Amino acid sequence: LRPEMRHYTLFIDGISKSLAATGVRVGWAFGPKPIIDKMKNILGHVGAWSPKAEQVATARFLSQPDEVNSFLETFRNEILKRLDGFYQGFMQLKSEGFQVDAIPPQAAIYLTVNINLTGKTKPDGQIIHSASDITRFLLDEARIALVPFYAFGASTDSTWFRLSVGTCTVEDINDIISNLRSALSLLK
Repeated sequence: LRPEMRHYTLFIDGISKSLAATGVRVGWAFGPKPIIDKMKNILGHVGAWSPKAEQVATARFLSQPDEVNSFLETFRNEILKRLDGFYQGFMQLKSEGFQVDAIPPQAAIYLTVNINLTGKTKPDGQIIHSASDITRFLLDEARIALVPFYAFGASTDSTWFRLSVGTCTVEDINDIISNLRSALSLLK
């Protein structure tokens, strides 16, 4: 994009993130030759690498651009369906009067959601005071695990969460939203 940045840019990636190959630790780096040469020297003394079979399989797959592009297109479409499904589910809950919101999907495999239950009373009489309380309630009652934004440096009072769509299916979404609705309905 910016040829003048070539001598100042280092790009590092790996198959586990870029191609959703969880656990496969094969990666690559592009950058100025002096930096890449130093990286090679350091890595040459590390003594531990990904298994050769993973390296060979990754190289073979990456040398087939049509297959890579086909996989990426299918993967992106599936992720987008899940993100949209959760977003629509949260908007439905919001329209029903629940204290939830979501930012329209923008990228990655995460949806940014707001679940403001602060001050609500649980069936056992306990009051929800914090994002940590919200996280525990959602895990216990809705069987949903969310990452509170305070894990990324936001205030511990923040009611924003990150919802990953990486491990669910489109078919799971209605049940998950239904579980969330049922849990939220328990609160006063």
